[in-house]
Amino acid sequence: MAEKTQARKGGRSPLEVPYASKVVLPTRRPAIVRRERLVDQLTQSIERRVTLISAPAGYGKTTLLLDFAQSHENPFCWYALDERDTDLQLFLRYLLAAGRTHFPAFGSQLAAALESESPIPSEQATDLMVQAVQGPEERFVIVLDDFHHLDCAPEDMRQAIDGWLYRLPPGCHVILSGRTQPKLGVLPLMSVRQETAVIGASDFAFTCDEVMHLFRDVLGKELALDDAQHLADITEGWAGALVLMADRVKASRTAVTLESLRASDTLFQYITLEQFQPLSREIKEFLTGSAVLRTMDEELLKDLLGIDDSEEKLNFLNQANLFLLPDGETKGRYRYHRLFRAYLVSSLRAQNSARFQELNLKAASLMEQREAWEEAVYHDMQAGAWDRIVQITERVGWRLFEEGRWDTLADWLEAVPVEELAAQPKLVLWKARILRHLNQLDQALALLAQAIAPLEASGEWAALAEALVTKGMCLRVKGDYAESKEALARARVLLLEHDGPTTLLTETRKELAITLSLCGELTQAIQELTAVLDIYEAEGDVQRAQPTWNGRANAG
Repeated sequence: MAEKTQARKGGRSPLEVPYASKVVLPTRRPAIVRRERLVDQLTQSIERRVTLISAPAGYGKTTLLLDFAQSHENPFCWYALDERDTDLQLFLRYLLAAGRTHFPAFGSQLAAALESESPIPSEQATDLMVQAVQGPEERFVIVLDDFHHLDCAPEDMRQAIDGWLYRLPPGCHVILSGRTQPKLGVLPLMSVRQETAVIGASDFAFTCDEVMHLFRDVLGKELALDDAQHLADITEGWAGALVLMADRVKASRTAVTLESLRASDTLFQYITLEQFQPLSREIKEFLTGSAVLRTMDEELLKDLLGIDDSEEKLNFLNQANLFLLPDGETKGRYRYHRLFRAYLVSSLRAQNSARFQELNLKAASLMEQREAWEEAVYHDMQAGAWDRIVQITERVGWRLFEEGRWDTLADWLEAVPVEELAAQPKLVLWKARILRHLNQLDQALALLAQAIAPLEASGEWAALAEALVTKGMCLRVKGDYAESKEALARARVLLLEHDGPTTLLTETRKELAITLSLCGELTQAIQELTAVLDIYEAEGDVQRAQPTWNGRANAG
């Protein structure tokens, strides 16, 4: 009402809108790739009554609409909303102006009501909007762009729009495009009736071929297929991110990684302004805290952050299209978009390193309780808790090794900084075991030399014995039987002196027996195998005893 009064005082008609450009189709920037795949999808959606286009900033929603408008024969009525349009009377004026860009007589009854002195109630507004779109005889489209600005609109305004959409005539198609999923109660019912079409963030994702097309035809850079696939993977096809990373890609001789991105990067500055800064402090804390997790569920978030409303917060993020994605096929598990998570983690690490470490240590403990060992190690690495990584490796390393998952162990060790690895001889020993498994014997022996000295100095006889056994096995394969025998014999002595674990002792003596037989010392080899058999028979381990009997028979 205040705007109408001001308009009349200025000599303007109450039907005149403050910013006429909001109902004019924007000019399409030429340096943008045309997405034929999406234009076709949108063309097909026109058979429904309403199309919902929902994706975060920078996904190309408006560009798609402009491309569609260029290829669509029917009239295209455009209305770009902003935060001021939550006033129903102003909304109606702009809707009228949008319709009259193509149909001069559009909404005559609505115009008459707006020219009166009284505000239009929501029930009457619905009737007037329906009457307005019933007027044109040809099919036409109304676009409400940036519809997310109506998320905070009064309830009566949303009810008016609900009623309007529900009663749309066949000749009018409405497109609601915005960053969030529209908060309109009628949409679920219309969806069940198959009266709505949806184009979401996943539909906008650039494929590898589209990334190559974008860089070649728009950004002026040829990309190799592997580089294009890498960019498609780390950006998850986010158009805005691809454009904002273009300069970095052009300047870099190596592939851009998530870890290389910093707060000073244009992309992260864009995320700050467009996605993060407008949020409440509570949601910001939830985002940065939960982002330490690579995947999450409600229970894990409750335990990690000490909150009882994780479900409500996840629902909010989902409705707001804040880069929350389902994690695979598991219901109730989520993850963040890779770039968004990289931004959140970078922000937390830079602004509150103590909380970053605290949350990762807590997450590691929670993952240990769930026996999610790979995630536990990941969080310990993030926290720099190398001693805890040693403990987990000692606890489950052999299990993983026997399951053939030595590559998992290799990944753990590869992620440990060189200086930290050097300070953890037990981790060095594990790396040597993996290298021996890969038949990289010289590298394995070099690492064993690094591990044996500190293990001797610290008196960790069990780990030292294991290192000596691994050394003996490497030397034997290289044909150095004498040194192999020396290392294995020393390991046996250590284990006998300290009453070492039976499993390790028997394996050591079997390995020693193999080396002794290769040295031609068959009597000593049989003695070692006999000692192993005595242990197995004492334990009633027939399954292990039989191969050892066979080995002793062959040695004899």
